[in-house]
This record gives sequence, C-alpha cells and structure tokens, in this order.
Amino acid sequence: MEIVKLNRRDVKKAAGVLSSAFFHYPSFSFYFPDSERRSRYLSWYLGNVLSCALRYGEAYTTPDVAGVVFTLPPGHTKVSLWEYIQNGFLMAPIFLGLRNYRRSMECEAFIEHAHKAMMGNRPHYYLWGLAVEPGRAAQGIGSALMQPVLSKADSGKLPIYLETHNEKNVRYYQRHGFELIKSAKISKYGLQVWCMVREPSPKM
Repeated sequence: MEIVKLNRRDVKKAAGVLSSAFFHYPSFSFYFPDSERRSRYLSWYLGNVLSCALRYGEAYTTPDVAGVVFTLPPGHTKVSLWEYIQNGFLMAPIFLGLRNYRRSMECEAFIEHAHKAMMGNRPHYYLWGLAVEPGRAAQGIGSALMQPVLSKADSGKLPIYLETHNEKNVRYYQRHGFELIKSAKISKYGLQVWCMVREPSPKM
C-alpha cells in the first residue's frame, strides 16, 4: 500500500476523515458535548491540529486520503499555547464555548503532565493521532500508515509515546509493539486515558 506525506492542500480532506473517525471519541465528545456543535466545528479543530503537526512534525496519508497519522519529533513533542494560536486555535474559546474550552484545557494539561511523567527528558517521538475513514476500516490502512513512523523511530533507536482515550485501541497498538505503561483517570471529569510506549526494535 502506498503511503505518502500529507500535502497541505489535502489538510481539509484529512481533517474530514479525522472528524468522521473521531466523532464519538471520548475526549472530543467531552470537549464538544453538543453533537450539533461537534458536527460543525470538530473538522475545524482537527484541521488546526494537522496544521500544527505539519509545521512541527510529520503527517502521512494514502494517495486517496483514506486515513492519516501525525507525529511530533524528539525535542518538540509538546505544542505551546502560542504555537496553537499561530495555527488557528485563537477562536477555540468561541467555537467550543467558554465552559467547554476551560474543561478541555484542564484535560489537555492533565494529558501533558502524564506524558511528561512517563517520558521525562528522554528523546522520543509522539504519535499524536491515527485514524482511518470509517468505511475503510479493517483494510490494513492504519498499519500501513504507521510503518514510516515505526521505521524512523527504529532507525534512530528512539521510543514512540502515545495516549488513547479509548480502551479498545490498547490491544490494537499492542499488536504494533506498544506496551501499556499507565492507565489514569481525570477524576474531576471521569475521562480515562491509557499511556503506551513502543521501544525501538533491536533489529535496527
């Protein structure tokens, strides 16, 4: 299966794929509890995330944009608030609503703290997101999308970190060499997170 780098002209289409795949994802359902608002703005939100990934890291897709994976590199696995604003998030408090925006920021801070606690200052890649168009699931697209990410990390002898809010994803990532290292809950909101790490393959 051919995997290519995501071109900026395809960001809007890729954001649509992410929005469809993540529409019922726990964190986005929490950030956008109103489904109508989620339908209107989730693609915008995820398009901005992809813009950050393209500016500071990498994103891969298929020629027909059936899925997308995006990562941040060693040394830049955290995007600052100013960097988010530079990539389109200035309107986030309006589009999410002030209350939901504050709650989302609390959750993002919790996730960043867990990331830091797990990896410290150890150089690593951050697998920020992976999704496949719902109608194309179970065709091996997700596995193919991950290959350039895994290969690059193995070549550099570096680990990859990720977190997921969906427990069903844990087994999927375990099949690709990731190990579950922590499960935590944002007790104030009951939002669960599973933190995983893939160590570099010794074959490389």
